[in-house]
Amino acid sequence: MKTIDLNSWKRKEHFRHFSGLDDPYWSFTTELDCYQTYQAAKKNGESFFLRYLHKSLLAVQKVEELRMRIKDDQVVCYEEIHASATVLRDDETFGCCFIEFFESFSDFATNAKEKIKQTRAGSGMCLDNDYLLNQIHYSSIPWFNFSSLTFARSLKPQDSVPKMTFGRLNKETWRLPLAMQVHHGLVDGLHVARFLEVFQSLLNDTEVEL
Repeated sequence: MKTIDLNSWKRKEHFRHFSGLDDPYWSFTTELDCYQTYQAAKKNGESFFLRYLHKSLLAVQKVEELRMRIKDDQVVCYEEIHASATVLRDDETFGCCFIEFFESFSDFATNAKEKIKQTRAGSGMCLDNDYLLNQIHYSSIPWFNFSSLTFARSLKPQDSVPKMTFGRLNKETWRLPLAMQVHHGLVDGLHVARFLEVFQSLLNDTEVEL
């Protein structure tokens, strides 16, 4: 983790402006082409969810702005970002499952399956790791499609962890809805566009074992 020098940072005015707003967040909804990733996952007997979750984390690592957080009134940048994903239980409650990032998908999937198993066997929201900043808050709504979405959030400017929610895969168009929220003091549209470009490229690539 490194601390950003706000005095010399090219985004210092942008950061101070947006951080001073009552609601410094912005969000959007888009769709991703998941045909290649879905077909490859089913062919290999893998979890489609874990495949696209892993590829989204790989893309996050490539965009510095998505690794930046506000900590104690300072901007810091983490070397690696992990996932906190909602996991549904049989009793229809969910828990927040902290899943570490591994560059190798096989390592990531092995660890993720164990963490998901533990979360399903537990109770409550499992917020023990919710205070960690080096993560993305993920959720999935696989029962229906959506073209817009609002997020439950704290309006405190210190809440700088990005949020992503995926919807139901449309198996006619192979498009997967993605809603995302970020802190505008840290992340602009250009940075999100770079993330989406890398993410889509990874979703299209089934040749390389990551």
